[in-house]
Amino acid sequence: MLGHSIIGSRLSLLGGSILSRQSGIRTCSVPVVAAAFHRQSLHTSRNVASSQQHFIVPQPQFDQPLTKPEEKRPNVMKVIEREAIMRADVDGRSKLFVRRAAPKSRLCAGDVVFVETQNNMSDSASVTSFTGVCIAIYRRGIDTSFILRNVIQKTGVEMRFMAYSPLVKRIEVLQKGEGFRRAKLFYLRENPGKTFQLKALKKMAQSAATAKKH
Repeated sequence: MLGHSIIGSRLSLLGGSILSRQSGIRTCSVPVVAAAFHRQSLHTSRNVASSQQHFIVPQPQFDQPLTKPEEKRPNVMKVIEREAIMRADVDGRSKLFVRRAAPKSRLCAGDVVFVETQNNMSDSASVTSFTGVCIAIYRRGIDTSFILRNVIQKTGVEMRFMAYSPLVKRIEVLQKGEGFRRAKLFYLRENPGKTFQLKALKKMAQSAATAKKH
């Protein structure tokens, strides 16, 4: 047993450091060669595996980028933003938030707006509605939002809605505001009585009161 162990240790030492005196080139040790061979085998196996994989290439939703003719060098972020708005514009609500459109066709501060939102994405039946005066609009592309204010049981309530959110099902302008000169109607917070001077809100309050009685 002792002789076998001595012979095995000597063979391992001889295999670990081999000198080829005839060619004059010093060879590497056996562990280094084994490690290099292992790395090369892993590299080749990865290349073979990657060549055999099937990649799913998504189909483009738009044939060409949504660019404007006056743009000589279109900005990539603006093009991506336009495509995102086109995807979210299901019912044509983007026309309400055009900055340079006519006041009759776009949403303005002082308009009475009805918004219907979905509480849960999985349950389409759970819907909540809110009606109020638009006191502020923030036109920021896909992040466009607006604030509605109403007085419910003598308490001022404000709701902020994201225009292109998938939870917002419907946006309807019930009445166009008249006599408002400011872009932000935050002064309605101090004068809540002016909120109910609009005819559309009066009708909504009356219909809600009659519904509660019946």
